[in-house]
Amino acid sequence: MIFLDFEASGAVGGYPIEVGFCVVEADKSIRSAAKLIGWGEWLDDASRWDQQAEQIHHITRDELVAQGEPPVAVMRWLNDELAGMVAFCDSHMDKLWLDELSEVAGIAPAFGLEDVAIAFDGPEIFGVADDLEVERGCRKTHRAAQDAEFLAVRYLMSMRVEAGVHRVYRLDGEAVRRPIL
Repeated sequence: MIFLDFEASGAVGGYPIEVGFCVVEADKSIRSAAKLIGWGEWLDDASRWDQQAEQIHHITRDELVAQGEPPVAVMRWLNDELAGMVAFCDSHMDKLWLDELSEVAGIAPAFGLEDVAIAFDGPEIFGVADDLEVERGCRKTHRAAQDAEFLAVRYLMSMRVEAGVHRVYRLDGEAVRRPIL
């Protein structure tokens, strides 16, 4: 299972500034990575930078200028890492940020991106008891890799019998619910 997250310069009218993913391996270990996205035309347009968003993700424009990688490099990296797979995100905005990054880079994604609700029946991944979350020491930070890890840990916690989460299987167009054991 792969989870992907973007951070952005703002909401409507913003642009993606960081992308990260987290892969849940077969042995239930997790592997994550992230890259800052720097692109002159985005960064030169101060009207598309929201100071409130910066206060949330703590990524500055100066940091992007110094450490951000071109959209082409970031899109190639994502495709190299996730080619042929499907990643899951927790916001429709992540799909928009991927589309914008892809368009600016001129490179189509070599992977799919779906809403996490596709993997579960509704928001069950978020219904896992908070004490399980505290046990693993994971929380959302509004940094791309850490937020993807947050989803991965919630997914792993949901596999516990005591979480009572059900996996949805789509068979012949009908959803069949089965517990994750």
